[in-house]
Amino acid sequence: MKVADDAGLRDFLIAASRGGGKNFRDLAGLPGQGGCVIGRGRVYRSGHLGEWSKEARERFAELGVRTVITLQTTQELDILGHPLGSFEAACTWEHIAIGDRWFQAGGALSDGLASMGEFYVKMVLDHPEAFTRFFRLFTREECFAVLYHCTAGRDRTGVATALLLENLGVDRQRIVDDYLVSNASFTSMAQEATVLEPLFREIDAAGGIESFLGNLGLSADELERARRNLLVAQ
Repeated sequence: MKVADDAGLRDFLIAASRGGGKNFRDLAGLPGQGGCVIGRGRVYRSGHLGEWSKEARERFAELGVRTVITLQTTQELDILGHPLGSFEAACTWEHIAIGDRWFQAGGALSDGLASMGEFYVKMVLDHPEAFTRFFRLFTREECFAVLYHCTAGRDRTGVATALLLENLGVDRQRIVDDYLVSNASFTSMAQEATVLEPLFREIDAAGGIESFLGNLGLSADELERARRNLLVAQ
């Protein structure tokens, strides 16, 4: 049974994820280009899935998720375990590791980046193949619904979300607002609204989101297919 449009289910899972600090939410309803919105039951974002309660894991199957994208490194999975190890839902698992090379090189921030915002830009530019693979999953109708996550559900997941929403034509204030929702789960490590500005500047310097993502290896047709699969008329 698929009840991804059941507000009670979504609220339950959001509360369950907050209990474990796992930062789950639905991107449905955010307004994009052409007067469209992100469709219900299409895409969810989260932190690591492993610590949800048994009831939450069982009800997760009701979301109709077909594809889980894990952005965590191999090292993180060795410590935290497989994200779907205790879930009842049958999903295709896509491991798109962002950061493995950093661990092998001795750390991501060793080159003296001045801010988390600059780190976010480095994250994308150092992993073009990962973000290209991430976006290509959204071009395939058979992948939906999609859930993607990292460990906290804020940094790698937040950057991926910012790029995804930019491609859908969601205005930047709403992108920032969605990013800042994670502060409720990480009050001692809250981020400022300005943290995404370096990424936005990089996008603008490239000539817009299509050019920026094109530089990573994505075609205009692929980006349009992702938009068609995620956006619906109001």
